[in-house]
Amino acid sequence: MTPAQGAVREIIVTLETGETLRIFSNDLDAPAKEIADLYKRRWQIELFFRVMKQTLKIAHFIGRSENAVRIQIAVALIAFLLPSLLRKMAQDQQTLLETARLVRTNLMHRKDFTRLKQPQKPPPLDSSQLSLNWCST
Repeated sequence: MTPAQGAVREIIVTLETGETLRIFSNDLDAPAKEIADLYKRRWQIELFFRVMKQTLKIAHFIGRSENAVRIQIAVALIAFLLPSLLRKMAQDQQTLLETARLVRTNLMHRKDFTRLKQPQKPPPLDSSQLSLNWCST
């Protein structure tokens, strides 16, 4: 880190926890409260991006428009929350990995999630369908 060029000032903020935070700023004119509030908002943005990277597994945004970013965040939230919700619905104590496997296996089937572990009975035979009879010669 290089030393600051020009004059700086120190702003001391006492947090709700009682801890003291020291902020250094090169803005010599703005009120200390305004700089502290800006820092607090910036910190909330940093925490938001930490959640994006660690919890929702968004390493980078695919699109650049606001709409593309919103859609990617919404999809990541659904992908994060859906397995947890399904685990609660399933009433048996399955792991998150088991839940993910059940969802992946049954993704294109219209079935009640609470019955995914139960064996599925084969569909009734339709007499109008052809059947192949194998004969051995």
